Amino acid sequence: TVEMSGRLNWQDIQQNTFTKWCNYQLKERGLHIENLEQDFRDGINLINLLELLSEKSLGKYNKHPRVPMQKYENNGIAINFIKEEGIKIVNIGNTDITDGNRRITLGLIWTLILHYQVAHGGSDTGAKSDLLEWVRKKIPEYDIKNFKKDWNDGRALCALTNAIADGSYPGHQGLNPDNKVENCQAGLDTAYDALDIPQLLDARELAHPRVDEQSVMTYISLFRDAEEAGKGGKKVDDKHHLASQTSAYGPGLVEGVANELSDFVVNTPKGAGKLQISVDGPADPAKVNVNEKKNPDGTSSYDVSYTPKNPGEYKVSITLDGIHIPGSVFTVNVLEAVSLGGEGKIRVFYSTTSSSAKGRQDVSGLQRLLEAKNVHKRPDFEPWIPVDIMERDDREAVFKKAGTRKLPIVYIDDKYVGDYDTCQELEEVGKL
Repeated sequence: TVEMSGRLNWQDIQQNTFTKWCNYQLKERGLHIENLEQDFRDGINLINLLELLSEKSLGKYNKHPRVPMQKYENNGIAINFIKEEGIKIVNIGNTDITDGNRRITLGLIWTLILHYQVAHGGSDTGAKSDLLEWVRKKIPEYDIKNFKKDWNDGRALCALTNAIADGSYPGHQGLNPDNKVENCQAGLDTAYDALDIPQLLDARELAHPRVDEQSVMTYISLFRDAEEAGKGGKKVDDKHHLASQTSAYGPGLVEGVANELSDFVVNTPKGAGKLQISVDGPADPAKVNVNEKKNPDGTSSYDVSYTPKNPGEYKVSITLDGIHIPGSVFTVNVLEAVSLGGEGKIRVFYSTTSSSAKGRQDVSGLQRLLEAKNVHKRPDFEPWIPVDIMERDDREAVFKKAGTRKLPIVYIDDKYVGDYDTCQELEEVGKL
């Protein structure tokens, strides 16, 4: 691995850039990822990302994937869609993403960035040269020939920002090329303030002679988008500008459970005005609790929570000085109870490592009971699910909903029926 600094290598930097780019897209739906290789494993974030990029629906998928097979299915849906879009992917499968393969996941995200962001509607193979040609036309005085070392001293970045937002950095040619990190930071800050371009790279990363090429291409391609969107005339104190720099994400903007706390986070930029949040439900508005944390750089982070009382559709409105932030108004589906993704199915959860004689006997007894009733032949019966192979959070959700950790346990239509003893009692009275 190429060491980029005392603590980061090129793969770390690429992962940081790609994660920020994904979050830049996903904010429209209140979604957010922290760990690129982990947060795509269940397929939900990947499917949402593809729908946002392509402006198409991927159709039906598992919205509550708790068992490995559902996660494989979701990522299979995503991979098949990518192929149907005519995007070439080599040696990338749904199991790679579900299993959290870092290298494969990075490769997949770069494929999406190249197609939807850098290629700009053109050919993926000519995307790099087309973007480079666009840069050279915007700042010919810097004779840019690559997306690596030519950006190290920060002057070209400041010049490109000035070329799109005229007057935002007129003194770029007078910058000392030896002050690489400072120049890069100035360029990143000016592009963010003047053009709403997110800082996908760190100044130290951009100033390094072996900076990751794909990361630089991803970042620079956003300048072309900004020019086409006409963002060059924005001012730092413009209300719409500040609102567009505000982001919100968290489960409370996506889905909730009646009478359980729902939470999310709102991040506002320096100089932000009045933040207003409201949550309207099918019956009454929900009370919103907000705690602000002021950051040293002048930005603020807000921890927001509310408790929906009834199941149904809720609308979460978030405005800054009366202007809706990206994604607002958010539509939140509040469920009657936590979903394990087993609606319309018969499921049995068990342990392959039970150490008690009672546990092993219950597994055998339940298997005989269900087979005697030919339950295993029904199309809505899923193969027995070992909790040992489930993620910890998913496994705990199964136990929490059942109200017991005693295995094996049976769910029908995502509702807890009971353990072996309960099923045997129901069978004896003809109610199973």
